[in-house]
Amino acid sequence: AVLSLRAAIDVEATLQKKLPDAQVVMHQDAGNLAEVLAELWGHVCTLIREGKARSIVASFPNVKALGSAMATTRLMGHLDVCKDVCDSFGTDIIVIVHTLGDGVSPGFEVKRLRDAPEGDGWDDWDDDDDWTGSEMMAKYKDILNDSEPTEDEKQFARLVAVPKDDKEVLMKTRDWVNVIISDMGICPFSQSADKAGLPVGGVHYPVSRVTSCEECYEVYWREVNYLISSKEKEVSTTLLIVPDFSIQNVEAFTSFTDTLTHPLEPLGIEKLIQLVYFHPQWVFRDGADRMGDQSAANFARRSPFPMINILRTKQVRLAQKSIPTGLVYTQNEETLSEVGVEDLQRMLIERDWKQLAETRVDRRYNKLGKIAQMLMDTDGTPPEEVKAALDQQIADLEAQREESRRSPSPP
Repeated sequence: AVLSLRAAIDVEATLQKKLPDAQVVMHQDAGNLAEVLAELWGHVCTLIREGKARSIVASFPNVKALGSAMATTRLMGHLDVCKDVCDSFGTDIIVIVHTLGDGVSPGFEVKRLRDAPEGDGWDDWDDDDDWTGSEMMAKYKDILNDSEPTEDEKQFARLVAVPKDDKEVLMKTRDWVNVIISDMGICPFSQSADKAGLPVGGVHYPVSRVTSCEECYEVYWREVNYLISSKEKEVSTTLLIVPDFSIQNVEAFTSFTDTLTHPLEPLGIEKLIQLVYFHPQWVFRDGADRMGDQSAANFARRSPFPMINILRTKQVRLAQKSIPTGLVYTQNEETLSEVGVEDLQRMLIERDWKQLAETRVDRRYNKLGKIAQMLMDTDGTPPEEVKAALDQQIADLEAQREESRRSPSPP
């Protein structure tokens, strides 16, 4: 039940009395944990931008889950995990829980411990250190040598160069989705850059220029709330594009995304959403032989910019039940291998996939594509006789895959 105005005023007064120097913010419109996390990270980012030592106390009186001590403990456990990848959160900024009694949502104090240092942080260096003297320059000659970049370095620079215009970022992303994900059938349930899912719905493409983990958390949780609050037919899935976030460092990106996967089960969010990640340097980490650094299969996840795909769990479960994930992986590897790593990498660097314009998968003849299309045409609930035929086709494909796996490779 929604907390009455009188009760909310009492909560605010209690928090203000308990923490007289803090700014108390009542988030009465928040109704789920995604909104809670979005607002908490929003307060963290506010304190980072201000750079002044102070506290903001956030209260979420109408988030029923926070009335449970276990839920609050799990939420704080997730925030503890996030400290490992953040610059300011966990060192300069912390979150403290203030309980207000059984069944009452606690207050969350977002506290900046100290003012941000003035200047550029170089004041502590000893001015007597001769950083430009002949001895120092000679010592670091190899590092300071301004030689011409290698061809690999030039290609990497092009790969991670980010357009300043959001419209160009969005255009390149949509081109990639249309050609690689939809036309080539990498996702059997993607019809185009605009339509995907079971049932088929719209695809949402927010572009955010965040650069820090703290900022990315805030944007991500706001997009999670947007998806779960939207009608399925209007927004089936979200591709959150973060072009300036860890584009040069896929290891940093995956460390961050691991912290997004972490809270799905303990906070019960996995019932609502599932996550898939994309990055220009993506390498699958499942240990299979096909997933080496130079495997064509990696290009199923190598997008022009870092992206977080937020999917609806119900749709993911239905898709996995309808078409086993292993069959999709196998077909994707075969499809991408036919193009070849060299061409795929060149197209990714150039962000131009015109070469593949004529390679659209014909769903009438592609086995997985045909099955997926039939499922999409019936919103994932085909008539019984059609379902039986689809199940038989899937069984035949799995049998073929198993037979292929067991067959000895030609000498």
